[in-house]
Amino acid sequence: MRALEKSALPQKAWRELETIGNADIVVGVPSYNSAQTINYVVYQAARGLEEHFSNLKTLILVSDGNSTDGTLKVVKAMRTPGQAKIVATRYVGVSGKGTALRAIFEAASFLGADGIAVVDSDLRSITPEWMRLLISPALKGRIGLVAPLYLRHKYDGTITNFVCYPFTCSLYGKRVRQPIGGDFGLSKELVETLLMSPLWSTTYVPGFGIDIFETHHALARSFVVKQAFLGSKIHETKDPSRQLASMFMSVVGSMFCCMDLFEDAWKPIRGSQPVEVIRGEIELGSPEPVRVSPHDLIKAHKAGFHVNRNIYSKVLSGELLREIKNLQKASASQFVFPSEAWAKIMYSFAEAFKREKDGEARRILLDALRVLWIGRVASFILETMELSGEEAEEKIQREARVFEDLKPYLLDVYQAKRLSE
Repeated sequence: MRALEKSALPQKAWRELETIGNADIVVGVPSYNSAQTINYVVYQAARGLEEHFSNLKTLILVSDGNSTDGTLKVVKAMRTPGQAKIVATRYVGVSGKGTALRAIFEAASFLGADGIAVVDSDLRSITPEWMRLLISPALKGRIGLVAPLYLRHKYDGTITNFVCYPFTCSLYGKRVRQPIGGDFGLSKELVETLLMSPLWSTTYVPGFGIDIFETHHALARSFVVKQAFLGSKIHETKDPSRQLASMFMSVVGSMFCCMDLFEDAWKPIRGSQPVEVIRGEIELGSPEPVRVSPHDLIKAHKAGFHVNRNIYSKVLSGELLREIKNLQKASASQFVFPSEAWAKIMYSFAEAFKREKDGEARRILLDALRVLWIGRVASFILETMELSGEEAEEKIQREARVFEDLKPYLLDVYQAKRLSE
């Protein structure tokens, strides 16, 4: 394969790849201002490749978003164990994790790699065993995607817990617990499928929407999907009310675009099934605590509701609108956002997103949904403050089943809107 016409790799990187010629395994690390952690991630990846795949030709590609903290200098100065080649380059094109991964996928395709893994650059919990767990299944030719399965604090992963996990379960009937986990193993065939997707032209996939894009393509295209237990995920966590706005909109926009593209695949599916977990020599560990303020979240939710009230009146049914209006009057002790209402809201916004083709109008829709998500997160925190991590997880699992039970509501909304057009 030669370089794509609009490649995410610069010409200098293509020349390096041509010199390398081929590789059995490519490990990609998308980075941006990761000088404090990139050394550890690359070193552990190199150790894993040497320990588990020393008989194969391997490459670690750091795909950087024009870091200003010397990330690439750190990588280029490293001495790593084993024989893995190290290529550190800036990607070209729209800034974002998705473009960084596109560069990695292009390189893996060009080199003919049979096994591909991608890992985040801010990890402090990666071990050499991760390489075996993420890559070996694809090399054996049976599995298209290996999704990560972590131990996480009950308040970490709020976009995953209340949006991507239950929504993805209800669509495709597979309980992939971390559909946007960031650390994946992929087969050659799945990488080729991703590179050919029309959704690269959206504003969402080149950014944080890349991980859900990978998962939905694997599920919709009937690739075999497994989960690898990777222990505790220790990384930089973010406050939902202050730091996750752009990530939420990118991830959910990508998910809704995938939903639209793969409508024929998910419509017939009912219920869900567990996804097999691959285990290795991974210590359980303990996830780092995540500190959040439900009162700050409620304040942000109520302020945002006032701004977006006209959007809600257009998207939501009268019953749902009354329910969330009542929340605006509730004190913290009475602030309860039911799972049933949240599932119906997600489905209603998914349909509105599909119907709306204008980019700015879609942005407004996603931001209005984000405000409601903040309220659902606040409600969950208030419900679970005295619960253990296991008990909180049980509530998340019950909510996912609510999404499944209400899938007929999604189908009804889609059908009703179409009949009215």
